Parts: sequence; structure tokens; C-alpha cells
Amino acid sequence: MVKHRTPNAQFSVRVGVGPPIITIRNMQNNNFIIYILKYLGVALIAGSVVHVGTLQNGTTRYVVLGIVGLCLMILGNILESKQKNEPIDIKYLGLITALSLTTGFLSGGIQHYLDNPSYAGYLLGVGTIGTYITFVLKEKSVLNVKKTLLVLLVSVLIVMFSTQVMPQGISDHHGVDVKQHDVAAMETSKNDIDPHTH
Repeated sequence: MVKHRTPNAQFSVRVGVGPPIITIRNMQNNNFIIYILKYLGVALIAGSVVHVGTLQNGTTRYVVLGIVGLCLMILGNILESKQKNEPIDIKYLGLITALSLTTGFLSGGIQHYLDNPSYAGYLLGVGTIGTYITFVLKEKSVLNVKKTLLVLLVSVLIVMFSTQVMPQGISDHHGVDVKQHDVAAMETSKNDIDPHTH
């Protein structure tokens, strides 16, 4: 088997008994699948972690969506590594799992920061330092102590600002105050089950 690569396709030529057989695999299709898996995975993780903290119901649903997103992200990274002929081991799987989660923390924290600054601040803080460390290790680079400490300092400042300076009014991401929303829901439920209200 003889393989040749171009920027957009991989050509495989099988040499043996009979005429050679040439197989063309379109690399753009593979790249598209990897792209969808990775970024859809991050989006699901981000939506999951932020909604668990900003909405008061549907926790199970968001946990399931987060797990699905994590699986998609891991699968996308594995396919990308195979395409690049990079080794895949337990350490690599652990790093891409951590990178997937912390990237989701970053995205989710940014999207719904004003809904719950304290919770989102912790997501951003953990996400910032987590993505930096896991990305550097994933790329097989050496962590620079000074740069790592600087990123850690930024992460701590984000958490401190979010928990101590920002107003802590909690609402769902549609701008409805959570406590008012819960009271209204309880009143509606009470009216539905109370026969004297009809």
C-alpha cells in the first residue's frame, strides 16, 4: 500500500496481483466531521454547566447534555489525532477530557455572566487556568512557571471581581428573577390542585 497526501485528499494505491487500485479519501469531509464534533461538543458542555447554575430545574437534562457534549468533544479530538498520526493514550484522553470541560466552562461563563456573576465567575476562573494548562500539556509543551502563575493570578482576580464587586442578582437567562419565577410557578401549581379555586 502506497499513500500520497495532498492538502485536500489522501490517495491510497494498492499494489499487488492484478491492476493497482487507487482509493481517494476526501480530507475535507473528515475535517468537517471533526469540526462539528469538537465545536458542537463545546457548545453542549457550555450550555450544560451554565444552565445548571442559572436555572432551578431541568438539572438531569443538562447533565445528560453535558455528557453528550463531552463525548462528542473527545471523539472529535481522537479522530483529529488519528488523522495526524498522533499517539492516543490514557494521558491524552485525560487531557482532552479536561480541556473539553474547561473550555465549556469558559464559554458558558461568558455567555451568561450577568445572569449569575458569582457562579459564572467561578466558571471563568477555573476555565481560564484549566484551558491554559491542559492545552499546553496536550500540545506536549513545557509549562512556563511565570506564565502559568500570571494566568492563575488573572483567574483569581476574575473570581474575586465576580463574587465581591458585581451585583449578585440571580435571574434565568431570559431576564426573569428566579425567586419571582419560582413563586409564580408555586402559585400556579397550587391553583391547579386546589378544588376551591375553580
